Amino acid sequence: MPHSEDPSVSNKRKKKAAAESTKKASSGLIPVMLVLLLLILGAGAAVYFVSNEMGRNVAPPVVQPDSAGLDAREANYIRIGWQKDAREVLAGYIAGTTVEEKLPYILRADELQETMDDFYGGGVIMDSDTPAEAFSVYELSEEDRRRGLFMMIYDQPPQFDMKEFFRPLASLEVQYGLDEADLLLSTLARVGNFAMEPLRVHAFFKRTGDQLKLDWEIFAQTKYRTFQNFVELPEADHSGVFRVFIVEDVPDKSRLEAGTRTYRLADPANTTDTARVNVKVDSEVGRALSIINWRGTKQSRPITRTATVELEWSAEREPVSLEIKRFICWEFLGLGGQETPTSTAAK
Repeated sequence: MPHSEDPSVSNKRKKKAAAESTKKASSGLIPVMLVLLLLILGAGAAVYFVSNEMGRNVAPPVVQPDSAGLDAREANYIRIGWQKDAREVLAGYIAGTTVEEKLPYILRADELQETMDDFYGGGVIMDSDTPAEAFSVYELSEEDRRRGLFMMIYDQPPQFDMKEFFRPLASLEVQYGLDEADLLLSTLARVGNFAMEPLRVHAFFKRTGDQLKLDWEIFAQTKYRTFQNFVELPEADHSGVFRVFIVEDVPDKSRLEAGTRTYRLADPANTTDTARVNVKVDSEVGRALSIINWRGTKQSRPITRTATVELEWSAEREPVSLEIKRFICWEFLGLGGQETPTSTAAK
């Protein structure tokens, strides 16, 4: 009869085998869990690194300006906004009593300093007779304003100086037309002798960057009537640059020359200050001016343009004659007009 094993011993063996089996299973899972943990940690580190690097390389979002708002502000500026800036610039310029004090308010200040020193002669400059608040707005075309060009004018009509307004009285015979006034009476009694001449000044402004600057050259020309002084006081070989209105005119029969056309020049503010010049048709100046010729062409009426020219009193003949020495440009130089290479080379 086979030997039967003690039940207690058998149970111990079974428990021992089960414990060894559990231990082996546990020891097999540990490496797997360690590997999974390492993979999770590695993946987390990778995600953190990538997110950091992406954050560094990606530029922050760009806030686009409100183009509609900018357009509206620009439209408002060229309509009325410029007026405040222009008055401030003009007031600052007029308040200056020396060239150095005026330079910050004008265009091409560095180029014009020497010219202004010569013009004012180093003396005290008093522009208080044309105060900034007395200038009124002149509306240039929208095209000009979009180019950054603006304008104000000072217009003082003729005035009487009452302190000196004591005209001699004519006799009743003269007053009623029975007798004629003698030369002395007619001269002394002329109203014009007691009237102050009208004063007209053009103040042009040009937008440079974010500020306005005053064009000194046309301001001085119109205020001090330098064009009139030049054309009324002939001086051989004397020349000067002027901004003018120019139009072809009917020639003066006494000064008619073959192969020439006659042009009339006028100061832009004081249009009664005029001069007539003959220009050879086949000259450089004549070719430049040909676009406004109307006599003998299909144009039915005169064409007036703005231009910048250099005039000269030529001594080639007696008496001296006024000539256009150099056509510089259409429009006013520095205000839309640019000096052409041809005119520069002709200096």
